[in-house]
Amino acid sequence: MPEKLKLHLIVDSIKECGNEINLIHLNPDKEISEGLAYVQEGIAKIYGINEKGLKINTDLVFQGEIFLVQNGNYQSRDNFYLEGLKYSKIFFLPLDHLSSIQKEFLPEIQMKFYNERLKRIHQQKVRNYDLELHERVFYLLFDFCLIFGKASDAYYSMPNFFTHDELSNILRNCRQNITACLNELKRDGIIQYNRKEIKIEKTIFEEKKVKYLSGLKKTKK
Repeated sequence: MPEKLKLHLIVDSIKECGNEINLIHLNPDKEISEGLAYVQEGIAKIYGINEKGLKINTDLVFQGEIFLVQNGNYQSRDNFYLEGLKYSKIFFLPLDHLSSIQKEFLPEIQMKFYNERLKRIHQQKVRNYDLELHERVFYLLFDFCLIFGKASDAYYSMPNFFTHDELSNILRNCRQNITACLNELKRDGIIQYNRKEIKIEKTIFEEKKVKYLSGLKKTKK
């Protein structure tokens, strides 16, 4: 059976029988509710809260991806959660709603999404590491706009899924610095940024895209 058909069979079951959620605890003290979290729209974040009460984003699950919630996901005293960002929609389906055939090819589907998430984590840690912070902020937004952005006559625009705290968490920098960088990018006319939407001027986006993709090709070589 083709991989796309396998994915469609699972996604169709989630849409038909699953419940919409915004937050799920991934390692509660009591027995976990095992199942599939499917991001139908937007982005979900996975974050941990350590013993000091600090919230740390560890991963993102993108639109169209599935995350397997199961016992043993996080063997830790720290608490971990999966939560939808703004303008996102997530559905959850208990594993016992899957057929035996769906359960057989689920590991194959999950491995694909796991590899994609791992690749994103590694790329984010390495890519643009030596750039100034305002450039790192821009390229982070640019990365998301490559995936979620829609073109108009003058701009590429996408929903603003992120608070300033979430951006600072992703980039491992303080909120004040991130806010200053966003204001600088807005002042220079590179982006338009508000609570609902992020816009990148079209000529700038196309110029950065050519440079960005050529840089990826050089890296692979």
